[in-house]
Formats: sequence, C-alpha cells, structure tokens
Amino acid sequence: MQENTYRHLMEEFVVVNAAPERVEAVMTEHDRMVRWISRSVQFTPLDGWHFEQGARWRLTLTGLGRLMEAHYSVYERRPGLILWAFRGFWEGFDAWHWMQHGNDQTLIQNRIEYNICIPGLSLVWPLTIGPLMDWDAQVQMQRLKQVCEER
Repeated sequence: MQENTYRHLMEEFVVVNAAPERVEAVMTEHDRMVRWISRSVQFTPLDGWHFEQGARWRLTLTGLGRLMEAHYSVYERRPGLILWAFRGFWEGFDAWHWMQHGNDQTLIQNRIEYNICIPGLSLVWPLTIGPLMDWDAQVQMQRLKQVCEER
C-alpha cells in the first residue's frame, strides 16, 4: 500500500456517556460488537476473535459474497486504538480511536482512508456505494453509542 495517496476519506465522530474502558469492551467483545457493526458487511475473523497486531479478518459486502471482498489485518493495536490495514476491492486504513472526553464521556473516531482497486468501480463509487457507505457509517455510530451507553 502506498501511503498518502488515498483518494477517498470517510470520518465519523460520536461522544458517548461511557468510560473508555467500557468503549474498549464494546469495540472488541463479540456479543457487543455484533450489535453495533454495520449490517451491510460480514466481518469474519480468520484467526479467532481477537484484535492483537497481525490478527486477520475478512470483510464481504452482505449479499455479494466473495465478489466484493477485502482482507483486513490489525496493523496497530493499543488501548484506545485499533488500526486496520486492508486490501481487496479497496485498499487503505481503517482507524478506530477512542479517548476520554470530559469527566464521564468518551470521544470515538472512525477514519477510513482508501482507494478503490476495481477498474470502473472507482468511477461510479462517488455516486452509488460511497454515499450509501457514508449513511451506513452514521447509523453504525449511533448503534455504537447506544451499546456503549447501555447499563
């Protein structure tokens, strides 16, 4: 992957009424993660459900099977950060970052920088899949907020 050459950027933020430790659990525990992750994708672990550096995952778009597939790996991992590198129908980086915000809140950021790798798809992406992906990311962040704030 070439750094600093990405043509697409998507970034979402949400503030949740939960401590960073709770957000960490919601971001990584299976039962919680499946409740907020996008319904538009199937995100499958290839090495078991874990997020250590090097862990491999596969993403497919729901309903398209392996036609539109990307291979993800955890590029960097530390408390408050999961940085994925991915390659397939698209390539780039997907960063989930969360940090203390005020006394009892956490700011969550999701930033995706990517290129489309299928010739022709990059021409229609901004008018079709791109806007749907933006909307889906906003809905996903609201579900994430709800799961984080549950008591």
